[in-house]
Amino acid sequence: MAFTIITSIDDAAATQTSSGDPGKQAIDICMESWNSAHDEQAEIEGSSNWDCKMAGNQAYLEAVPSLSGYRNICDFIASINYASMTGIIIHTDAAHYLANARIALSTIYHRPKPARKRGGRQPKSSAKGEQ
Repeated sequence: MAFTIITSIDDAAATQTSSGDPGKQAIDICMESWNSAHDEQAEIEGSSNWDCKMAGNQAYLEAVPSLSGYRNICDFIASINYASMTGIIIHTDAAHYLANARIALSTIYHRPKPARKRGGRQPKSSAKGEQ
């Protein structure tokens, strides 16, 4: 197993593999938001590196998909996992976000089943011999 040393957020984004990876598009969108906010903050006179990272981190979290629908939940999990591994969020925050994702997934799996139709049979008449 090969390991890659990640020294910055840009390096982390470069380690993504094929476009068919689950969650990759969501992570890419979040990273574009992170980079944009980071760069905008860097242009403000007097901004520290910490200010730039915090602006990027906030933008990343705002770009994370909502917890609605199975695909979004999977993308949310991928985005939060990536953010945790690259230091965008701390592990305790990631645990809270992932707990929310777990609840959202459980609502999908425990959704009431639709009522079954009765095959189109006519109801039986209660009185015999009526015509």
